[in-house]
Amino acid sequence: MNILFCCDTNYAMPLTVCITSIFENNKEEKINVYILYSSLSDIQKEKLISLSQSYNQTINLIPVAEHYFSTAPVLRWSKETYYRLLITELLPNTLEKILYLDCDIIVDKPLHDLFSLDFQEFEIMALEEENSSEQRMRLDLESSGKYFQAGVLLFDVQKIKHVLSYRKSSEIITNLGDKLQVVDQDVLNVMFDGKIKPFNKNFNNCEITNFNGNNLNRLLNKLNKKEIEDTTIFHYATGKPWNNLYSGSCEDLWYKYLKLSPYKELYMDKFDKIKYKVLRTGLCKILLYEYIHITPFINKTALKLFPQKTYISLKKYYRKHIK
Repeated sequence: MNILFCCDTNYAMPLTVCITSIFENNKEEKINVYILYSSLSDIQKEKLISLSQSYNQTINLIPVAEHYFSTAPVLRWSKETYYRLLITELLPNTLEKILYLDCDIIVDKPLHDLFSLDFQEFEIMALEEENSSEQRMRLDLESSGKYFQAGVLLFDVQKIKHVLSYRKSSEIITNLGDKLQVVDQDVLNVMFDGKIKPFNKNFNNCEITNFNGNNLNRLLNKLNKKEIEDTTIFHYATGKPWNNLYSGSCEDLWYKYLKLSPYKELYMDKFDKIKYKVLRTGLCKILLYEYIHITPFINKTALKLFPQKTYISLKKYYRKHIK
């Protein structure tokens, strides 16, 4: 099994937790992990290598040159999100299949069923978004087609290498201009329009980690046990359980693999404290969820009340000490 991640130093810890979950649930498989990165500290690299050695698996650390996507718009993401578009540039061209995963993911079951899916005439497999027609119209694509989420992507490398390239990706980014809103995800949907096959949401479940959008369940901290049992890949796309403030669900699953990872001391030093047990109650989650929805109003008000330098300092303090 070949698996790809893209990251920088800010996501090294959740990346390592995700890889731990993969290794733990696929012990019968030979796994080659490829990590395209812009920056990782020596300690972060050591933890990744020690993890691979403890499971007798392979992790390949591949630094990405600064010129790649240096001028591409990143909006609310970072330029590393584009690195998945470099599969044919930086990875071995002998690969047959490779699974791309975002770092904010937990793999809680074997991946054999996903890797065994038949591509048929398609080149990529992914989860279809519910608002496909709206997204496609934004990109000037025919509304009758499909639009896919790019957090979990299974590539047929031998097929895509004739299409995917850094040059072509850059051209699409330029041509889309202001229509580009979901960065690399938009690029892939344009480049592989009609060539992406949908798979079951159990292979990229973004809903279960957000109480399926049900605020009564959020208040009660109630989960659908059957859906959890059926899900292979849990995607924490709408909130990160390693942040101080988290209004989603399934954080205990993420903590489970944190405690098995080289960052296990973080659980005892941080998340095992009374403070976090209170913050993870249903009441705190619903209050936080409502707070998130008025954040734009709070930001606008703060900009009016404080000088720009003070506002920036307050934002930095919030991100470092509160969020």
